[in-house]
Amino acid sequence: MQRNNRKKVKFAKHHKLIIIMMCLVILISLFFLLPIFRIRTIEINNTVFIAPEAILESAEISENQHFLEGMGGTLSGFFSGRYMKAEQKVIQEIPQVADITISYSFPNKIIFDVDERIAIGWIKIPDGFCTIDGKGVVIEVLDQEPQDIPIIKGITITNLTLGKCVEVEQKEYLENAMFAMSALIEADMDSEGDKLLYMIDVIEPTINNNIYLRLNVEDQKLLIICNKSRDLKNKFTWLKQVINSDVIADKGSGTIDLRGDTRTFKPDTNGGE
Repeated sequence: MQRNNRKKVKFAKHHKLIIIMMCLVILISLFFLLPIFRIRTIEINNTVFIAPEAILESAEISENQHFLEGMGGTLSGFFSGRYMKAEQKVIQEIPQVADITISYSFPNKIIFDVDERIAIGWIKIPDGFCTIDGKGVVIEVLDQEPQDIPIIKGITITNLTLGKCVEVEQKEYLENAMFAMSALIEADMDSEGDKLLYMIDVIEPTINNNIYLRLNVEDQKLLIICNKSRDLKNKFTWLKQVINSDVIADKGSGTIDLRGDTRTFKPDTNGGE
């Protein structure tokens, strides 16, 4: 009788364990199979120049995948719901991406927050053209002349790699050009109206630290002289307001000097030629 009771107790324990295991298998199966745990929406923010499809392809993330697929990379990345391996892959493969955060949003959404590199200008190279951002990082190498951004003159490239800072002979020239164009982009972002960036044809730093910007505003040719000053952004904001308000539209081509405390306009006596 005692032996039979022991067998019954042992059987009951095994039976209970089997039931628990089956419940766990069912729960795990439901966790991986239920639609609520699969990605239904992908949101990509802050992309202007980069095609969202290119970012998705590089990240290897798609709709209907399980939200845990690819999550983590590190322990902190997992607990913060980030896809860090996908982030690193995008940065490595797409030079236009300066930084990116890919994160899970409950219940079934993945959000891409992209920090794009903005091209401030281009430099001629022996076999084509390369564009750079405000930190001198090479964004693209092209076989056709880029549109809507200026050429940076007086710069000779010694080495370039996509996604890395360009190496040049005239470091100070390039630094001055990048400083001026970064200030100009900030002025464009902080104020409304036509973008100054798209009006500039040429950036030309000089040996005396002056920076020349050549603009075309419809039929009016303007030469802007500036230097590496702390308030250059404010001066460009003023310049943008002057151009967009047509204050000098009837004065013909000429030179605008933004150096020092005063801002002067000098008409071109030969019509800007």
